[in-house]
Amino acid sequence: MKKVVFFPTNNIGKYERYKKSFKKKNIIYNRYLTDENGIEIKVEVSEDGKTLKENAKKKAKQYYEEYKRHLSSTNFSIITTDEALYIDGLTEKEQPGLFVRRFGGIDAKRATDEEVVQKYTSVIKKLGGEAKAKWIYSLVMYDGKNFYDYTWEEPVLFSSIPHYPITKGYVLNNITIIKKVDNNNIMLSDLTEEERYEYLSKYTDTIADFINDKLINQ
Repeated sequence: MKKVVFFPTNNIGKYERYKKSFKKKNIIYNRYLTDENGIEIKVEVSEDGKTLKENAKKKAKQYYEEYKRHLSSTNFSIITTDEALYIDGLTEKEQPGLFVRRFGGIDAKRATDEEVVQKYTSVIKKLGGEAKAKWIYSLVMYDGKNFYDYTWEEPVLFSSIPHYPITKGYVLNNITIIKKVDNNNIMLSDLTEEERYEYLSKYTDTIADFINDKLINQ
C-alpha cells in the first residue's frame, strides 16, 4: 500500500509547485493534517539550523512526531523543504543565503510579500537592472525511521522591474526572467499554470521520481 505524504507548509506556492508532478506518480499528496474539527494541526518549528538540510530535517521530524499523535496508522511520511538564495555581484556578507525573507538574519522580522519584492528589486537595480542568481533547495522526507534528502540548484535571472500581481508563495517569480520577446521580459509569474509546470518540470518531475522510489522501497 502506498504511503500518504504530507507537505505541511504555510506557503501554498511550495505545495502547488510539486502537486502535478506528484499526481503523475500517483503519490497521495496532502498539504497538512486536520483535527476532528477540520482545523489544521500546526507545529511551531524554530528554523535555527546552520544549513538547509538541518532546517528541513528538523521540520520533518517535529511534524512527524506531532502527526503520529493524531493518526492511528504510521503509514505516512513528511516532506519539508528549505531554500537559500545567492545573487551574483553581492559580497558574502550581503548574500540573502538562508534568510530570503529575514533581511537581518534569523532574529529579524519576517518580511511581507511586498517588502520582499521591494527589497530585491532595489538590490537588482543597484547591480545594473539585471543579475544572475541561483536558488539552492533542500528537500527532506522522513518516515519515522529514516531521512531521505535531495538537494538541487536552479539558476535564475532577476530583473529590477517586477510584474504584477504578486505571485502568492513564490513572490520572486515576479522578477524572474524566463525569456525576452521583442525586448520585453517574460517573467515566471506571467506564465499560465500549465506553462509554469512545463518550465519547472525538469526539477519537480525529478523530485517526484525520487520520492516515489523511496516510497516503493520502504
